[in-house]
Amino acid sequence: MLHLVATITAKPGQRQQVLDALLDIRDDVLAEAGCYQYLPTIDMADTVARQAAQRMDTITLLEQWESLDHLEEHFQTAHLKAFQQTVEPWLESVSLQLLQPAVV
Repeated sequence: MLHLVATITAKPGQRQQVLDALLDIRDDVLAEAGCYQYLPTIDMADTVARQAAQRMDTITLLEQWESLDHLEEHFQTAHLKAFQQTVEPWLESVSLQLLQPAVV
């Protein structure tokens, strides 16, 4: 089991378009073999101690995959490639963090 955290920063005023595009492919991604979670999230307002400042142009995508092979297959799908091409003009940056459980 592995987790992927994608931090997607949209250009100012473009977050909703990127979010809509993520939601458009969500069912396709969840139908892929080995996908357990594909959840676009946005920051909440500052409400708890030590919380980072709210990022108005950022989407954090939480994914959970059975294996690295499944994730690599996901990267090759037509719907993901079409999504990437669609949102490219709206993006400031994208960073990926691949995580594994610290305990088994």
